[in-house]
Amino acid sequence: MALPLSPATRDSIKNLLICFSLANLCFLRRWYDLEHLKERAMDYYRAGPPDGTLMEATLICVLLLTAVFWVGWMWVERKPSPARVKLAQAVFLLACAYPLESVRLYWNQDADHFDVISNVALIALETVLGMGVVLAIMGNPRIVRAARKAALALTLLFPALMIDFGVNHLSAEPAASFAPKPPLPLLPPRAGPPRRVVWIVFDELDQRLVFDLRRPEAAIPELDRLRSESLAATHAIQTAPHTTIALPSLLSGVIYSEVKVESVDGLRVYTPDSRKGMEWRDAPNIFKKAREMGVNAALVGWHHPYCRVFGDALVRCLDVPSEFTTAALSEADATALGLWGTVGSLFERQIQAIDEIVQDNATPTQRSRDVRTQQRQQLQYFQIRDRAYADIADKQLDFVFVHVPAPHPFPLYNRRRGDFTLTPGLDYADNVALVDRTVGEIRKILVQSGLWDSTSLVITSDHGLRPNLWAGRLGWTPELDRLTGGKQSELVPVIVKLAGQERGATYDRQFSNVVCGDLSLAIVSGQLHSVEDVTAWLNQRADKSP
Repeated sequence: MALPLSPATRDSIKNLLICFSLANLCFLRRWYDLEHLKERAMDYYRAGPPDGTLMEATLICVLLLTAVFWVGWMWVERKPSPARVKLAQAVFLLACAYPLESVRLYWNQDADHFDVISNVALIALETVLGMGVVLAIMGNPRIVRAARKAALALTLLFPALMIDFGVNHLSAEPAASFAPKPPLPLLPPRAGPPRRVVWIVFDELDQRLVFDLRRPEAAIPELDRLRSESLAATHAIQTAPHTTIALPSLLSGVIYSEVKVESVDGLRVYTPDSRKGMEWRDAPNIFKKAREMGVNAALVGWHHPYCRVFGDALVRCLDVPSEFTTAALSEADATALGLWGTVGSLFERQIQAIDEIVQDNATPTQRSRDVRTQQRQQLQYFQIRDRAYADIADKQLDFVFVHVPAPHPFPLYNRRRGDFTLTPGLDYADNVALVDRTVGEIRKILVQSGLWDSTSLVITSDHGLRPNLWAGRLGWTPELDRLTGGKQSELVPVIVKLAGQERGATYDRQFSNVVCGDLSLAIVSGQLHSVEDVTAWLNQRADKSP
């Protein structure tokens, strides 16, 4: 039997639920992030199981804001003068409009295209609420009543939302799924003279800008020195315009036209003539071939979870999976900040969102997000650099692959100071200088460890600089606009420094850099000893459409 409630009690409960619903709406962006983070594909870029901090912090924020709204409503009810009531009604309608406009700007920032229908629908609702503010001030609460009913009805969705998140949590991948595959044992040293190859992919290193135009201007003495001792290609073509496709292509030696992220270690790859595709972990790759040759291979890489995918084809592996969508960044920030730090951060971001609405300018929020990404990416560079240097100096390793998150925006290095101090005004040229510094440090490490004369270097990139992705973002400059013309170049560097060789050469024929993996194996197997050998090898693969 239901307990009888007085009309006053029912009204109080109804008002509390409306306050709760409104608070939930104000954090709609975060709920949108959490919904996105439920996707199984997000596990691919996680280093471990999803952390519940962001969800817990969002719920705490909702409850705190509910309390604020409730106290405000109690203030009105204590002395419901006409002025107070009108003020409360206007604030209520504006608070309803806020999440709509906030989400509209959010979608426009993150979407790869402008959705006209969504924008028109949201603006129409905001217009109605704006009219409601005017009517409420004039003493007509009709739209206020309709908005209250809508807010009250939305509370019914909250239990379903919590059930949905609960079911998703129960079906989440276990922690063991995020563990790297067990490495292979080290093989004994091969017979004959020692031959080693270090293959380095510098993410987004653009041949056109860095070596052809040499703009934006950055001193690159180490790269110039290396090129003077190497075969340097001038017309190598990227395999794909994005890392997610380009790296599987490079490591498989096959140009993929499409990839689909499916699970914690599942990436389905498609060739142009394949509809079904296959799992990347099951596809041939450079490391399986190396093992068959008796070569000890190691990998240090960024973006993809390489060690979960094919760590069992390597003797040593370190990966730093990375995806910088807004949702993924929010989750990573929450893990780093802890529960109450995240609560404070979420309220700060609410204030930022209000500021961008008032100014009709999403740039400050975008810039704040870019800075957070920049700081995280710099830490990832350090992690990859330190492990890569250790592996490069290990004479037990015959073949080392390194994927470096530079000069991929955002700027990680300060070329004027010669250190990693992040200050305003840094740009792509600073990251190019970081690439140069890294190449110089690798040479120094190899010389000091006595491995320079037995180690060959193969340097390339996954793709050129992408103006369509970075224009207007942190580190982008008017000079880059002029130099790129808003278009991505297909040209990437390929530099081949053979062990013991000091004569440089230029290779001008066009070829796809998808051959870099097989080229590295040809060198480590002893098939190629000179610039002439590499030239002849490339000639057999040149001028073919990638």
